[in-house]
Amino acid sequence: MPRVSLIEVPIELKALFDSLVYRLNRYANSSVRVRGRIVPEKKKFDVPNRSLLPQISAEWAGLSDPERAAWNSAAGQTNMKGWNLFVQDTAYRIKYGREGLAVPSDEHQYKVGRVQIEAPASQAIITQTHPVEWFKMQKVSGTKSQYVEVAVNEKLVLPLTVGLSFRTDLTATSGTPRARFYAKVISHYQGRNIETEVGFDLGLQTDWTRNEETLSDVLGVARWYSLYIELIDVRGFIEFDNVLAEHTGSNYARDLRCNDINTQLSRIYFQVAKSWEIVSMPSGSAYDSVYPDD
Repeated sequence: MPRVSLIEVPIELKALFDSLVYRLNRYANSSVRVRGRIVPEKKKFDVPNRSLLPQISAEWAGLSDPERAAWNSAAGQTNMKGWNLFVQDTAYRIKYGREGLAVPSDEHQYKVGRVQIEAPASQAIITQTHPVEWFKMQKVSGTKSQYVEVAVNEKLVLPLTVGLSFRTDLTATSGTPRARFYAKVISHYQGRNIETEVGFDLGLQTDWTRNEETLSDVLGVARWYSLYIELIDVRGFIEFDNVLAEHTGSNYARDLRCNDINTQLSRIYFQVAKSWEIVSMPSGSAYDSVYPDD
């Protein structure tokens, strides 16, 4: 098999090239593969037989109108369609042997982020950075597993609204426990970096709820910000979903659905930061995305 390095396809031939072949990993042993390979007849029958869609479609058809409306409402919190969320959630439940269907919620959908803190840890802090320019992963249309880095130019213009859906099950280990979600905004004023915080306390024992706070003004010119989830002198866990970091009419929160908050990226994508990174995560503490019990 020939090995192909990076090639430049003339514009007039690009449409034909893309219709015949597609690129595989363009970073390591770059190569191309023919599109539309011949599929054996047996595989044509096996693939539909293994699909969960017929079963899920039957479950969806059996829902009442109010139940479908509830799924549409839950999905709409993160700009999804009710059917897509239902397929994602139900396929997970079938695959991992969970009985019945989930009850849709406007506060959380499918997977959620979870921060756990137990002894001997006394704190757990994670952050999501939002510099002026950062990179995200974007799937290449028409491919099964190819991604590219895409630069995001995030010019911060106030007001900034931050929000979170969450529940907590925490107990204090000192007289000054702290469980908080907030943004730290950096502004420039007379040659100095000024820090301004906006956010809210999460509480120690809280059922699923949602809170949002807005920062409208800072000293100087706002430049960038970082989000923080901070647990200090507590034991237990917090679960969260539907992250909001909105300004200039857009929500810039990374992995706002919290499907993979502890993404393990290869060195190939060194420019892409994890959705949430560790500030302090000593022994006894951990964070990841989980499928909630409720």
